[in-house]
Amino acid sequence: MLKVYASGAARSQRVKWACEEVGAPYEVVELEWPPMANPGYLEINPAGTVPAIVDGDITLTESLAICEYVSRTYGDGSLVLNRDEPGYYEYLELAQFGEGTLQPTLAWARRFAPYSKEIADHARDAWVTRLGFLEQRLDDGREFVTAGRLTVADITIGFTLSLASHIGRMGELLPPVVADYRDRLRARPAYKRAYGLA
Repeated sequence: MLKVYASGAARSQRVKWACEEVGAPYEVVELEWPPMANPGYLEINPAGTVPAIVDGDITLTESLAICEYVSRTYGDGSLVLNRDEPGYYEYLELAQFGEGTLQPTLAWARRFAPYSKEIADHARDAWVTRLGFLEQRLDDGREFVTAGRLTVADITIGFTLSLASHIGRMGELLPPVVADYRDRLRARPAYKRAYGLA
C-alpha cells in the first residue's frame, strides 16, 4: 500500500486528493512539525519536506510528481495529459502555475507581510494579478482549467485557492468566477474525503 507522509495542511493534501480521485489505496503517516525533526524521516526524504510517498521501491518527494505517479500507476491517467494529446503543454504550464506562480504570493503574505507593509502590499497586488490570469481562463464558463476534465493542474491550483482562506484576507480577493471554481472543486467527493470533510 502506498504510504503518504504528511504533516498537517501541507502539500500532502493534494496528494491525498489525487489518491481519492483515482481510488488509490493509501495510508497516511502523520508527522509532527517540522517533518525533518521526526526520527528516520530524513532517510525517506533528505530534504526534510512533506509530502513524500513510498510505494514498494518507489520513493517520491515532490507533490506534483507524486500526483502524476498516482494517476498513472493507480488510475487510468485521467489526471494527467500525455505528450501526444492536444493541450499537453498548456496542461504542463497550468500544473506548474499553481505551485510556482500562484502559491509563492501566499508564502510572502504569511511569512513576511506581518513585518512589512511594503511586502504585504506587494503580496496582495501579485496575488490579485495572478488571480486575474485564472479569471481570464475561467471566464468562458469552463469547469476545469484545461483538457475539459479534472487534472493535476486543477488539484494544484485548487489546493492553493483553498489555502488562501487561511492566510490573512487573501481568500477574500478571489474574483467571483475563481471563487466558484474553487467551490466546485471543494464540493467534489474526493476532495471532501481527502480533507476529512466527508
